Amino acid sequence: MIQATALFTHALNMLFHAPSTTLRVILPAVLWVMGAAAVAGVLAGDALGAMDQVIDNAAPPPTDQLLILIACGLAGILGYALMAILWHRYVLLGHGGTDLRPGARLFGAYVWRAIVLGFVQFLAALPIGLAMLLLGGLTGSSPAALLLIGLVAGVAFLWLALRLSLVLPAAALGHVMSVRESWRATEPLASTLWALAVLLAVVNTLLGVIASILPPADPGLRLMLDSAIYLIEGLVFVSMLTTLYGHLVEGRELGYPPPPPPFQAIPPSIRPRARRA
Repeated sequence: MIQATALFTHALNMLFHAPSTTLRVILPAVLWVMGAAAVAGVLAGDALGAMDQVIDNAAPPPTDQLLILIACGLAGILGYALMAILWHRYVLLGHGGTDLRPGARLFGAYVWRAIVLGFVQFLAALPIGLAMLLLGGLTGSSPAALLLIGLVAGVAFLWLALRLSLVLPAAALGHVMSVRESWRATEPLASTLWALAVLLAVVNTLLGVIASILPPADPGLRLMLDSAIYLIEGLVFVSMLTTLYGHLVEGRELGYPPPPPPFQAIPPSIRPRARRA
């Protein structure tokens, strides 16, 4: 648990050591995601409202507005990808004379690897989901049991994501890393990542509680609030992946991040070999 806390603290320190710098680095992605949410709220407000009331047998949302929601949703996902790339590159490359903006080829490669990773995680998570469904059937449908099962499943999914997702910071740097290589790289911390997954689950739960306490009545405003919450959750997870990649793959030391670069690198001669795309 001590090592998991050290990793988690390092990831948060990188984000909050200089909040204005963090915001400046990811600002293009924040504007992209929040802009997509704002467009969806303005142009597809009726569809958002209808989706909120679907359980009450409300009329189906207008088709044209559904298409707008889909387009804005895809734009938002691309914005999240941009945020991850910008943060990975800022931390791992530093900003001293380095252009952190990804080219179209790198951006496309990152998105493609994220899609492949999502498919692999889905297949790997199927046994977890089936086990949770079986456990739910055995324990009944009491709220307490369902909550506990949901928490266990969430921690398991986060652990799996931490084991497999080092391909993403690698892709942000233009390196090629397979899912199998990510699994092997995280093997030394396999048990530690369970505790780390618990800490991430706690953060996500707290953010979810905050979002539920402040629910705007307008569907568009609620979508923007949810998007902001997801941005924070995503940024914490991305910073955690950056920490793991720097520590496990590049062999960088943990510690409170000084001014850039946030890691203290070991000599290049003893770093693990990285393959470039």
